[in-house]
Amino acid sequence: MSAPRHELPAQPLAETDGVNPFATELADLARRLAPPGAPGKVVMVLGITAKAGTSSVAAGLARAAAAETGGPVWLVDLDFANNPQASRARLNGSAYSTEIGAEPFWTAEPAGTGRLVLRKLEAAYVLVTRFQHKPGEMERLVYKRAPGYWQQLRAMAPLSVVDVPHGSPAISAVAPDLDGVILVANARRDKRADAERLAAHIEKLGAKVLGVIVNRAHDWQGEARGAAQ
Repeated sequence: MSAPRHELPAQPLAETDGVNPFATELADLARRLAPPGAPGKVVMVLGITAKAGTSSVAAGLARAAAAETGGPVWLVDLDFANNPQASRARLNGSAYSTEIGAEPFWTAEPAGTGRLVLRKLEAAYVLVTRFQHKPGEMERLVYKRAPGYWQQLRAMAPLSVVDVPHGSPAISAVAPDLDGVILVANARRDKRADAERLAAHIEKLGAKVLGVIVNRAHDWQGEARGAAQ
């Protein structure tokens, strides 16, 4: 999936409502990201727009990686306000702490007013994060660089998938410390030029763009050909 600067390879996926083709493509991607015996990796999944289907891709990739590697696979949801990954999933068992012996990638102010926890999916060895805090107690949340945290996570899991909302301040703080960023586009809404601009922004942050996943890739490629004529 690696690419020269600004030349984004399109990894076409079936539409997200086509479960079997979607899962098959993500399984292939998981095998390439986390081959047997390779060091652990942490990748960010980022939508070109807010409705690119990013969370579906991130959750599907995490499940596929768990099936391919035997897990555990972390699914880190950086939408701390809404926690969509934990809210939509069927979770099982007790909550576990995400304190892994390294400085975390976020700070709540005042100190101690928020915590990030993990719970396991019922159907897969995927550990999903949820940010918890009491209403009215937390005044401010700051994302920050924390390379040691992600390095520790690499030692604990063959693959970790970081789902970040489009436009989040977490992107600039977290992306440079990870192994790469996978962009997600919905070809019916998103333009290739938008992907190129976002890729350039990510690279200026010091992060690596691994490629772009495109739903309805035929439409996307047709648009790209038309723009080149």
